[in-house]
Amino acid sequence: MRNSLRGLLNIAMTAAALSSAGALTIPAAWALDEKRQGSIQVSYEAPKDPALQKAHEMAKEANALEMLRLVFLSFRLPEDLYIKAVSCNGVPNAYFFREDDRPTIRICYEYLQSLEKKLPKSPTPEGVTPRDALMGQLLFAVAHEFGHAAFDIYNVPVLGRQEDAADQFAAYFLLQFGGDRAHRLIRGAAHAYSEYKFTSRVTLSLATLSSDHGTPRQRFYNLICMAYGHDPKLFGAMVDGYLPEARAKVCQYEYSNLKYAMKTLITPHVDEELADKVVAIRWFTPPDHREPDDWAP
Repeated sequence: MRNSLRGLLNIAMTAAALSSAGALTIPAAWALDEKRQGSIQVSYEAPKDPALQKAHEMAKEANALEMLRLVFLSFRLPEDLYIKAVSCNGVPNAYFFREDDRPTIRICYEYLQSLEKKLPKSPTPEGVTPRDALMGQLLFAVAHEFGHAAFDIYNVPVLGRQEDAADQFAAYFLLQFGGDRAHRLIRGAAHAYSEYKFTSRVTLSLATLSSDHGTPRQRFYNLICMAYGHDPKLFGAMVDGYLPEARAKVCQYEYSNLKYAMKTLITPHVDEELADKVVAIRWFTPPDHREPDDWAP
């Protein structure tokens, strides 16, 4: 956990430095905007289980929640949203609900432990690095829960399963980082389902089939389909050998539907100028890698 989260710490420190330098500042006009009354509040609860103490300490040391607050800074909130790191009685999870009528995202220390254990020890044959897997999976999971929060806070109508809609929200959010950043994040997020993508025969339990969540394989295919629909050239290699041609043919249409829904229902609640600054920062780029279009203050 220590080595993995230390990389996260470096990213958070960079983000904090940029913020204090004025690269990420909250517009003064928001103070007078009655439609934006809330902010994102973060906290780290002391774990009940001593075995989670290291995860608790490292999450705080890494300023993990502070980094997530900056990632979602551009969303105008009509009320406070709370993001908490908590213990979850042994269940590795992250979830959204209203706690005492306050919209709250809970990130379990057990989830952070589970995530760290499943990281690749070295780059995978697909080129996914431990850092990519960490950042992609963590941000996809939290963006999924932020999607639930957005549907609730903005009173967004959802057709179909809300869990599928939250996955679509998260995929769209990651893709907005663009280019190599989006490619690294999507590949990292997809690594969570790597154990499912090579087998052709799958036996599923009744609990899995009846769940309000898609199966892991379905979530994998949906994720890479959205990525391919967003940019067929950039994500073409991810589709080859993974996504059946019949599905790949409609991915651009599926992504266009998602883009329209996001632009109609979510974007009006986003400060786009600030969002451009957020996605342009080298949040997830390794220290020794610099893209030609990298933005720096």
